[in-house]
Amino acid sequence: MLFVHDVHAVIGERELEFEDSVRAEYAPAVGADDDTRLLWYLNSTHGAGEAYKVVTITAVRDGAAWERLVERLRRGDLSAWNSRAEAMRYGLQSSLLVGLPSSPLLDVELASVPTAPEEHALAVYREDTLDGPGLDEPLGAPSAPGADAVLTAVATFRPAVDAGPRRVVLYRVAEPDRWKPAFGTDAGWADWSGSLTPTLPPGVSGSSRILRTSSWSPLR
Repeated sequence: MLFVHDVHAVIGERELEFEDSVRAEYAPAVGADDDTRLLWYLNSTHGAGEAYKVVTITAVRDGAAWERLVERLRRGDLSAWNSRAEAMRYGLQSSLLVGLPSSPLLDVELASVPTAPEEHALAVYREDTLDGPGLDEPLGAPSAPGADAVLTAVATFRPAVDAGPRRVVLYRVAEPDRWKPAFGTDAGWADWSGSLTPTLPPGVSGSSRILRTSSWSPLR
């Protein structure tokens, strides 16, 4: 399984128009191929990072499915949508990723991923782009006895064609009733990277962005 990870720098005043086009055109068209599905539509949270950045993650079964998707975007039935999307963005950073053997999301049952929008509650994610040793191993569980994880790793990726140390980790943030009291009392919280969150190996560095799903994002 391959994953197309796209970071869209969307023009602010066209943010909603861009989202509508992905929801109404891109997601259903991608889903028409049994070997491709849009998994996540994630918005950069205003005030918690770069504004107007949108992350989409599309699963493709194999290299042949990825080639078909690229051809559709360049010269096929998705080319008109792609041209309109370009006019709504300042730029696009696209990466082809694979799941690590230790990733909770190593494979996807594509037929189970909805292709038509389905409304659901929003969810918050943290995406880390990391470099360093030991990232191919499963991330450590929270170390505090009886602690509930604030972050739960849902997917760990590496570049499909690069043997370097860069890894992308997608965490799901716990529901508000688990972490909200920490802002008022700090009781039982430790710190954001401490005993209530997954442990990273020593010597790892990187950057993070806070994201939230749209209400129709296929995966929550």
